[in-house]
Amino acid sequence: MNLDLNKLTCGVSLTDTEQAVLEYLLLHLDEALKLGVRGVAKANFTSTSTVMRLSRKLGYNGFIEMYYKLLGAVGEGSQSYELNEGFISHFAGEGAVSMENYRSLRLAAEKIYQTDQVVFIYGMGFSSMMAEYLAKKLLVLGIKCIFSDGADSIGVFENNLEDIGVFIVFSRSGRSPYVLNRVKMAEENTVFTVGFTNDGASPLKEHCGCIIEVPDDNPLDDRNMKPTLFFSKIMTMIELLVYEYYQVSLG
Repeated sequence: MNLDLNKLTCGVSLTDTEQAVLEYLLLHLDEALKLGVRGVAKANFTSTSTVMRLSRKLGYNGFIEMYYKLLGAVGEGSQSYELNEGFISHFAGEGAVSMENYRSLRLAAEKIYQTDQVVFIYGMGFSSMMAEYLAKKLLVLGIKCIFSDGADSIGVFENNLEDIGVFIVFSRSGRSPYVLNRVKMAEENTVFTVGFTNDGASPLKEHCGCIIEVPDDNPLDDRNMKPTLFFSKIMTMIELLVYEYYQVSLG
């Protein structure tokens, strides 16, 4: 961690315990939100009031706001990443990305970069693993996002709808009613939608602002019992999306 803590504290005087909590948060941002105030306090052998006092000293309204601001600070520190042709070369030749997919990925990256609201990411079954992976990638970039899967009530989506700037869904078939209901709802509320799915015909493509599609070598294998390259190709598209996000953020 190469962040200058003085830039984060802006001259605010912290106790040794508060300093230790801040350093702990910066080193454990991937799990801090799940731990919450109590978990962070316990890990530092201190009280929850110490954690809350730290957030107030740093000028935040609470733990959640402090968490996302620190994520943003770490994201800004990672902006030193240098774009290189070596990475892009992996998408040439046989594995070339179609121009349609590239335009969609670029548009999705721009929308994610431009929004000051939450990015909501949803997937079911095996696709939920792709959704969770993207959520983790965005979180470490300092982007506020919510990951949801088939185990969650639709209330998780509905209750956050007003705060969603970009809605991203993963659906191998593109026909799941759970996915389609949420996409249509987002569309009706002028939320920009991004869909990762197969390259065949599906109703999902009719309702998304942009679609990233990859070939499905076993489109009839609904139970995901056979070997498939579908999900590995989706992961590749996710990494290219992150690359395009850096392109956009670095101007």
